[in-house]
Amino acid sequence: MHSLYEIETTVKRSAKAQGLSWGVSEEIGKAIRVLEQAEMGGLEAFNRLIEKGLNNLIKFEDINQKDKNNLCPIHFGLFYLDQSHKKNIHKEIKIDELIEPLITLPFLCKAAKKNLVYFQFNHKKLKLSISPSDLVSLSNENIPNIINNFSLKISSERKINYSKETWNKLYKLSLETFVEETEEKKISGAGAGLTDND
Repeated sequence: MHSLYEIETTVKRSAKAQGLSWGVSEEIGKAIRVLEQAEMGGLEAFNRLIEKGLNNLIKFEDINQKDKNNLCPIHFGLFYLDQSHKKNIHKEIKIDELIEPLITLPFLCKAAKKNLVYFQFNHKKLKLSISPSDLVSLSNENIPNIINNFSLKISSERKINYSKETWNKLYKLSLETFVEETEEKKISGAGAGLTDND
C-alpha cells in the first residue's frame, strides 16, 4: 500500500508531466490524496482523466461561457475554489457535461468551507450537497464517471431542513431553562447574584 504522501506526490508530478502548472498540479495532488484517504477511488478517477487527455477537455473559466460540454473537473473545481466568494455567481447554472465529477469534490468542499457557501448538484442519477461544515450528502453511493445535463447551484444561504413546528416546539422547551428573576433567587445563586465573584 502506498502512503498518502506518495499518492499526492505521484499525482502532482503526473499532472505536471501532462502540462499543468506546478500550482494546479499541487492542488490536484492534494485533491486526490483527500479522495484516497476517504477511500473514494481518486487515483482511478485521475488515471481515467489522464487517459482521456487533459488537452481534450474544456476549461471552465466563466459561468456565462457558452461551451459547458466535456468540462475538465480540475479547472471546474479550481474555478469555484477561486471564485465562489463572489455574490454574482451565487445562482444555479446548467452544465452540459462534466468529466470525472468525483475529482471536483475536494475542491468544492474546500471552497464551501473557505467561503461559507453551499453547493447543490442536481442530476437525474445523482443528488449531491456540500456544506461549509465538511458534510457531504450523496443520493447515490457511486458517482458516475461522466454526468450530463445537470445543474449546480451555489448559495451563501443555508437550506432549512426542519419544520416550523419542530423549531417552535424545541424553542418553547428551551425556555424552560430560564429562571424567573427575583431578589430571593439572586441571593440563592440563580442569575447574576448580588456579589461579583469573578
